[in-house]
Amino acid sequence: MLNVIKMDFYRMLKTKSFYVIWIIMALVIVFTTYLSAEEFRDTEIAQENSQEAQQTSAENLNVGMSVILPTQPSEKVTVYDIVSANLQGKVIALFLVIFAVIFSTADMKSGYIKNIGGQVARRSRLVWAKVFSLLVYTILTLAIFLIVQIISNQIFFGYIKFGNVEMLFQYLAVEVILHFALALVCMTIAMLIRNNVVSMVISVCLCMNVSTILYSGVEKLIKNIIPEGFHVINYTVTGKISLLPMDFTNREVWTALAVGCIFIVVMSVFSSVMFEKRDIV
Repeated sequence: MLNVIKMDFYRMLKTKSFYVIWIIMALVIVFTTYLSAEEFRDTEIAQENSQEAQQTSAENLNVGMSVILPTQPSEKVTVYDIVSANLQGKVIALFLVIFAVIFSTADMKSGYIKNIGGQVARRSRLVWAKVFSLLVYTILTLAIFLIVQIISNQIFFGYIKFGNVEMLFQYLAVEVILHFALALVCMTIAMLIRNNVVSMVISVCLCMNVSTILYSGVEKLIKNIIPEGFHVINYTVTGKISLLPMDFTNREVWTALAVGCIFIVVMSVFSSVMFEKRDIV
């Protein structure tokens, strides 16, 4: 198993998209920070953004992607503020899911899986190796994001203020679990469909909150048997990424971790069983 993990990790390091996606992500973070800084200098826009960020809930989660600073105009923008804004907007998630789809199907498209598939005792080990590689990629991606964000804050705001450092790193730790879970969801979709274009479209739609339309339809269909105030999105990975507040409580953290871990286990087991039973093509 260790050799399979090493092999897959080496393959990941040799993948061009491994580095290209990080470069594009860094440029996007720099650009969004520049736009956020320009908007923050406009007191009226900054006030509207702050109010909108505070009112974000399952009921008013919009389709699309937006980075909204929660900072009041009279305050200084902290690293925690803008990190939270980017993560809630699923900017980083977008790049993660794109890589997850590309990486999880690369060996199938190249035909490499046919050569290696018969040389391992259990083919499911190849899936668990992908899971481990995506975990490492998720951690590295959020670490790079944090570094680029700190530098961007200094460039465009002219200062670096971290805010509550302890809560920042707790927030990032929870987001690592949630983003990893989302990457595994997209990996499973890609391995199930075996079509990069369709898998990519579905993954991007998840990051753009398009699934909220489906959730709303489901809630209307079962409105007579669900309690008032119940929202499907509160129990999804994308929902937890968007709705986890900066001033989180212990209950909110543990709920988010529970949702993330459940999806990680279910997606990992399902994809490994599916790959074990399915013919390699």
